[in-house]
Amino acid sequence: MNELLKNTQEFKIIPSNFKSSGILNITDVTDDKIIAKLILIDEKELEDYSINSNVEIFGVNPLGLIYFETKILSKDKDNITLALTQDYSIIQRREYSRVGLNQGQVIFKDIPDENILHVEDISAGGIKLISKIPLEIDKYYDIEIKLSTNMTIECALSPIRVTQTSYKEQNAYSISGKFVDLENADRIVLVQYAFKTKMEEQNKENE
Repeated sequence: MNELLKNTQEFKIIPSNFKSSGILNITDVTDDKIIAKLILIDEKELEDYSINSNVEIFGVNPLGLIYFETKILSKDKDNITLALTQDYSIIQRREYSRVGLNQGQVIFKDIPDENILHVEDISAGGIKLISKIPLEIDKYYDIEIKLSTNMTIECALSPIRVTQTSYKEQNAYSISGKFVDLENADRIVLVQYAFKTKMEEQNKENE
């Protein structure tokens, strides 16, 4: 685990409150502890990082996405000590990048709902959907992404590819777009959503 952490970058940390998610800078790893500093987290958000509380850690390394859960052992303002665990998962980039939206929904603020026929997949970077109407390349569309009843993300979508297709025997358009003005905490939520969705799919296949 020690070597794995050393080869991993872009650590994200998620407490029980998603909105207090942030960046984690790991400064040292011992035999049983991870010494780290919370980056870009304000005083109010720090309240969600309490001693003995559980957190989730994500990081990107050459293998893909590393994920593990651990506990906060001590805290001094934005400096924290985490328990070092040997229980972790790695999902290769191609495996976690895009997943289905399941019971979620994408709502365009300026386009009637009936024009969006189907959401094919979603990732932390963008989305692919089927629409009755073409969208303009590089234009920004304000959207809401409803991942669940209690989790909604607001950002903009900029189409980067629009092609004609068919959907349930009607003419339609396949649209791939990237997210714009997406908050860092919301991007982390999407990474976590994709990760957990992929893990659930793998668990069902193994049953």
